[in-house]
Amino acid sequence: MRVLVIGGTGNISRGIVRALRENGDEVVIFHRGQHCDPAPPDVRVVLGDRRERSDFEEKCRSVHADAAIDMISFTEEDAASALRAFAGRIQHFIHCSTVMTYGPPVDCLFADENHPLHAQSSYGQNKIKADALLMRACADNGFPVTIIRPSYTFGPGMMLHRMIGDDGPWIDRIRKGKPILSAGDGTSLFQFLASQDAGRVFAGVLGKARCIGQIYNMAHPQPITWDDWHRIAMVAVGREVEIVHAPQEMLLCIDGRYAGLPHNFGHQQVFSAAKLQRDLPEWQPEVSWEEGVRWNIEWMERHRLITNSDEDDLEDRIIAHLKALPERVRQGEIA
Repeated sequence: MRVLVIGGTGNISRGIVRALRENGDEVVIFHRGQHCDPAPPDVRVVLGDRRERSDFEEKCRSVHADAAIDMISFTEEDAASALRAFAGRIQHFIHCSTVMTYGPPVDCLFADENHPLHAQSSYGQNKIKADALLMRACADNGFPVTIIRPSYTFGPGMMLHRMIGDDGPWIDRIRKGKPILSAGDGTSLFQFLASQDAGRVFAGVLGKARCIGQIYNMAHPQPITWDDWHRIAMVAVGREVEIVHAPQEMLLCIDGRYAGLPHNFGHQQVFSAAKLQRDLPEWQPEVSWEEGVRWNIEWMERHRLITNSDEDDLEDRIIAHLKALPERVRQGEIA
């Protein structure tokens, strides 16, 4: 099967390309060619910008693909352009959405695909519109779409996140034995899926008739706490450090770098992947969290993305004040 991957070099995309090649599919990548990692040398690349609608659609049609996987469709206009490019021309179209269409907040543990859609971010709201347009095209005209909504994925091709979202310096902090900040008490649950395992999902549903017209959550079946996640990173680095918990509301008042917490990791979210596992029973995560984190850190190292934590002392000052607070209250310094 000839598969056109729109994107192809990002976090999940590289896992998809790898899985497709392992399955013996012919892979063609459409992207701008601006990612720091090049496409594999034996993969055909079509350069272009999907925002140039006519050029994008013409180039996609020229590939004569059997299927397409769209990893960089963010708006209803992107989805409409994909429909013009592929309707009536391909056997299967897989659209990458997001669990951020559900919120936050998420109302329950193991939320399934029937959870109400109340995205707070423009990113999630635009994905809802794109999803809806494609599902209408499927219902009205038989457009062969499958929508996959990933939860958090990690691996080579992206920064490794911690709960407060500060990427490069936290790995350097662990290496230097410095304590790290976390929001809340560290017990909220989240799901972490290695991009290699995510890629196998996209490649796995491809060509399966039962998956057409379906929406699937894609998440690691086993949630863990954020403290667990931070400790996994410590194991991958080879050094254990203290986790210092800070009230999320306090961090939001201190600095704008923490402003993303309410919209991303500063809440508990757990999604059910039961529907995906029902229709793709051969899929189970294979990459351990420790192994995936190690690969992620190695990729960051190669691209010099692990920044020097000594250049910014805000985290050290917050931690120092938090540790001093009980004694200051006892001594009457703070009424």
